[in-house]
Amino acid sequence: MPHDMPTDHAAAPGRAGRGVFVILLALYVLILYPILRANRYYMDDLKRALVGHTGWDSNGRPLTTLLMKLLQCYDSALVDLSPLIQIGAVAVLAWAGVLVARRYAIRSPWVAALVAFPLGAQPFYLENLSYKFDALSMSMAMLLALLPLIALKDDRRGWWLGVLAIFASLCFYQAAINACLIFVLLEVVLAQLHGVELRRWTRQLLARAGQVGLAMLVYQLLVGIHIHGWVQQKAERIRGLHDLPVIKGNIVDFYGFIGGSFNRHWWMYFAPVLVLLALLPVAIGLRYALRVRRTHPAWVGATLFATSFALPLAALLCVAGPMLVLLKPEIEPRVLVGAGALLAAALIVMQAALRQWCRSPRWAMAVAGMLALGMCSIASAYGNALGEQKNYEERIAARLADDLAELGAAGPLHAYLLDGTAGYAPPAAHVVEQFPLVRALVPIYLSVDDVFASHNFLMYYIPGLADMRYRTDPAATQRVTAILAEACAVPVARRTSAYTLRLVDDTVVVTFGSALAQRCADGTGTAPGAGTSLPARM
Repeated sequence: MPHDMPTDHAAAPGRAGRGVFVILLALYVLILYPILRANRYYMDDLKRALVGHTGWDSNGRPLTTLLMKLLQCYDSALVDLSPLIQIGAVAVLAWAGVLVARRYAIRSPWVAALVAFPLGAQPFYLENLSYKFDALSMSMAMLLALLPLIALKDDRRGWWLGVLAIFASLCFYQAAINACLIFVLLEVVLAQLHGVELRRWTRQLLARAGQVGLAMLVYQLLVGIHIHGWVQQKAERIRGLHDLPVIKGNIVDFYGFIGGSFNRHWWMYFAPVLVLLALLPVAIGLRYALRVRRTHPAWVGATLFATSFALPLAALLCVAGPMLVLLKPEIEPRVLVGAGALLAAALIVMQAALRQWCRSPRWAMAVAGMLALGMCSIASAYGNALGEQKNYEERIAARLADDLAELGAAGPLHAYLLDGTAGYAPPAAHVVEQFPLVRALVPIYLSVDDVFASHNFLMYYIPGLADMRYRTDPAATQRVTAILAEACAVPVARRTSAYTLRLVDDTVVVTFGSALAQRCADGTGTAPGAGTSLPARM
């Protein structure tokens, strides 16, 4: 592998590095503060804060388990250490920004900070930062995935350390590998920008591919074989050519999800900027191809011309990365770690091109600043919606606990059965209308649509009653259907503005809205979500 391939990394002075870190940390506070202010246990946090289980090993994330145990000198159960975990997460991201500034010789601390800001500020990463137990490990995964490209030397020792770093990244959070893939393509663009000889940068590309491939192979052999349960189902890969249409469907689903996460006006504002960022690598590639065709065979020039247009598309596909070859990938904001890496890589290309072509870096700063403002706006809206939803559902759950206590005093109660959904708090519903992504980011806990979350949430308020929907065996499913059918003929025992209560033997049917009334009128007596399987979150 090449040891002397020129890059942009001239070590930034220590003072400049500290400046980048401080600026980035301040910027990340704008993203993190709305989440901390909302102070809501996020999905898996509900159960971890209550019973302290880890559960990451079965998800293929053993280093996350080790990190969390070390942080609290683990005895037998985890405790909530927030906001330490989330503050640590943004500190790790800020340090990654310092390494980016050094590697690509971005001299202005403000430009460097704004260029690296999307790594952890992009809207999909808001979900990662919302986890009180997972945020730090996810950011560690991001840093380690980028480490071979932004900090380690391009020599034999650096190559092996890079394999180790990527392997460790996978053991923290698998989706971070996509950030590494995008920065590998970034190296190609920068090599073309600086006119690096074709053979040298292709050898470097092959070396990077070897690093990633070896790390993923070792991970699969040592860790992947121990993944089980729901995560194993989601990690199942296509088996042959007959499954190739699955990849097409995954591409449509992933990028349809991304496209549908923002309304038309946001795309009108930001699409021109994103198109500009996508065209820069094309222009660099075409310019390089014209130069190379003079000294290489015609087919080499033709290949480079084609690659110039394919490279931005390849980078876009790397946002989902290996998840595209899964049979049933998990399409959630938290797995789109690569979106921030793609934006940061595009901004790095822009500032490097402006410097190479002797243009003012203010254009790069303006574009990065525009994107940063949009990210901060979404983060603030999301944090407000998260807080409103928390208060809304806590009020309902507290009232429900009191009502069930009163009913229990009149006769023994054994179980409860949720029916329908509490929906969004009015302010949160308004945010969802304007920011479609918030629908995926703000979960509704009082809902039959997510048995896992509703069960864990109500453990805080009514721990003495069994959850009829938490069992998924056929007998339990039949019992749920029978209770709902019988509830149609049972009078209302308690009615509030949020729910109604009906008693069927020793089970309380908790109905949100008019779901049960509509089904009883239809004569079905069954509910969506009856017998829903319980996922173990990634």
